Amino acid sequence: MNRKALLGDPPPIRITPRDLGLLDTLLAHLSQPAAVIEYLQREVNRAAVTDSAGNGPGDAQFAAQSTFVRLGTRVTFADDQGTRHTATLVPPNEASRRPDGISILTPVGAALLGLSEGQSITYGTLDGRTKTVRIVEIHGTGA
Repeated sequence: MNRKALLGDPPPIRITPRDLGLLDTLLAHLSQPAAVIEYLQREVNRAAVTDSAGNGPGDAQFAAQSTFVRLGTRVTFADDQGTRHTATLVPPNEASRRPDGISILTPVGAALLGLSEGQSITYGTLDGRTKTVRIVEIHGTGA
């Protein structure tokens, strides 16, 4: 079974121009390719660029979902077993400084990027497993 059949079609996601710039710079300065870096790059590439209010080309598909996960967002998500986790999506240099920080350079961090409440995504873990997360609530968004 190929990867697309295993993981399914990912949901549409968004990214702010600010996060796009930060992530493009981050990805350009990483020296070694790794599965999570390649996954994050694919997510950044497929995201619709929009401002934080949901104004941008193609945003009609997101009309009912004005908020989405971006860097600095505090979010509650549920894993495959239904366990809820609350964390703030942050750049890798901030993850160790925040007790609730989850780095964008982790598989789950990259998977959360751009999702809105109610959306789910399936992603691959570093040890080769497949997991799914669903956004339960977005508590606050970064600047």
